[in-house]
Amino acid sequence: MSLQKKTLNRYRQYFPQETLRETSARTGIQITRVFRLFNGKTMKVGELEAFEAAVNLRIAENPNMTLLSEAVESAGAILTNEELAKVTDYIQRKVKARSFSRMYIRNDYSNASIA
Repeated sequence: MSLQKKTLNRYRQYFPQETLRETSARTGIQITRVFRLFNGKTMKVGELEAFEAAVNLRIAENPNMTLLSEAVESAGAILTNEELAKVTDYIQRKVKARSFSRMYIRNDYSNASIA
């Protein structure tokens, strides 16, 4: 996967429901250019930096994300391959369990009635 695709996928993970207009406002890139980028047009370095800056701002809002990133970097440098495999497996299981449970939770309570 290319750096552009990774960056756009990462951006979509942090801003999954964002419209093209909102993405344009957040990154400072014209809306038509944002549309083209999401449809595969080659990204310029400044555009890549704009998307990365938006993601980094979102990460900075949550101090736990910063701690997790630092812990992952430290673990990669210190732990053995077997220990890293165990940590990776644990994190993947947690993410899979959370994403699986979200498929069945419905957040739309507007149609709910009180008996």
